[in-house]
Parts: sequence; structure tokens; C-alpha cells
Amino acid sequence: MFRTFTSILLFLVALATAACAQKTGAEFGSNPPNGWIHAPSRERNDGLWQCAAYGGSWVVSNDGGSIALRRFDPRGEKQEPIPPNVSLSKKMIGRRTFKPTSRGWLAGFDAGEFGGGLWWFSRDGSKTIEVLSENVHAIYQINSTILILTGLNHLGLNYGHLYRFSDIPDKVNVTSVAYLYGSPEASTVETGGNIIIATPNRVLRVGAEGKVDELFKSGEHLTYPTSVGVDTNRNIYVAMRFFVLRLIPQGSGYNAEWLMPEQCQSFNLEKYICTCNGEAQQSH
Repeated sequence: MFRTFTSILLFLVALATAACAQKTGAEFGSNPPNGWIHAPSRERNDGLWQCAAYGGSWVVSNDGGSIALRRFDPRGEKQEPIPPNVSLSKKMIGRRTFKPTSRGWLAGFDAGEFGGGLWWFSRDGSKTIEVLSENVHAIYQINSTILILTGLNHLGLNYGHLYRFSDIPDKVNVTSVAYLYGSPEASTVETGGNIIIATPNRVLRVGAEGKVDELFKSGEHLTYPTSVGVDTNRNIYVAMRFFVLRLIPQGSGYNAEWLMPEQCQSFNLEKYICTCNGEAQQSH
């Protein structure tokens, strides 16, 4: 009987330990970064969500697996330098992205509603080929594969594509790999080679072969995503105007959390400018 009682006691202790471990993990996953809190829903605070559309933007970066959030500063955003022997034409405007290929350079441009495109330049600059007339948001090389994200979100238009580039002798070509259900406003490559993409209303995981997995979709539109980051716990951060969306792995899917700066609990919307009252207090 003593052995039976001991076995039961040990079993209960094991259950309690497991429960504590699960609770600790859940609490860790739901703790926002320092200086951030969980944002109320639109139903609880509609004014906050209206204000958010006119708030300042945030940028997420991943430094050795550690996520950092900072204010977006357009003065600190620098254009990529132009490669040697590459001469730009008047059509090549907007934010630019370059990627070396086996025989030259790919150059992508995004000027929003004013246009964009993808061009290929030979290594010596003697040959230029217009490959796409779509706005280019990013160019990634994953192993030996070069992938291009294109799209536009403007005046009711919201579309995006993933293309694969091939650079073989005497031929420059792109092949459509996937339709993205929205403009790829921000993206990053995660461990394993998949691309995490934030569109105006979804977060997607897209493989190099074109498989698209929808990680997040909500009635709440993402307010102009600027960047995406993935930490060592596989949590996905989407930085945008006012808010940061965090997706926490849960089973086969993700739990979504809307985060906001702690100092923005009190805010003011005036003349289409949203300001956090806490920031003004901190500056004094």
C-alpha cells in the first residue's frame, strides 16, 4: 500500500511539474518586449485603431536571433550603391535592389504608383535587358536560386507575385512561381530557406518551389508593414505603422498578438497626425 501511495504521489508531482513548465512557456511566449504592451482590439478601443493609421512606423531587426524594435527614420534609409559598369536610365526610379548573377546584375526598382521594374545588366555593362515591368520589393538568393518579389498596393490594387530568375547562356528569363494574394510589403528569409512575407492583410510563408502557407489573416489590415523578423523561438514579428504583430508558434499554426508601445496608452489624433502622449512626457 505504501508503494501504491508513493507511486500516486510521484505521479501527481510529475503532473504539477509538467503543468508549471507549460505555464512558464506560455507566459514567456506572451510577454511583450521591454517597453511594449498588448494592444486592445478595435472593438475595445476604436479610437486607437483610427489613430494608428496616422502614427509613426516601426522597424524590426534581427541581430543574432535577438529581436530589436526601433522607430523608422527615413533619413537613415540609404539607397544601395550602384554596381560597377551599371548605368541607370530615367525609367529606373524609386527604391532599388541589386543582386549579382552568374553573368551580370539584376536591378529591381519600386516607386510605388509611379512605376518600377526589373532589369538585367551584363557584367561589363554593354547589355541591358528589361525583364519585368512590375514593382520589385525584394530579390533573394536562396542557395543557387534567385527569387524576386513584386507587387503593388495602391487605390484598390493589391497584388503580388514570386518569380524565379534563370541566367543561362544567351538567355535571361523569369518564371512565375506563386501568386501572393497581396503586395509583398515586407519580407525576410527564415532558417530553412522559406520566405516570410507580410502583405497588407496576410502573413505568408512561401517556399522556393511556390508552396504558399497562410500564417495569418484577419479582418484587421496590417498598417503599412515595414519589415519582418524571426527570433530564435521561431516567433515572427511584423513591424508596421504604430503596431507590431507577433505570431507565436502554437501546434500546427500561430497565435497572433498585436503589440503597441507602452507610452501610447494615451494618444492624440489631430490634423491626421497621431502622437503618443507618453512620448511627449518622456522628452521633458
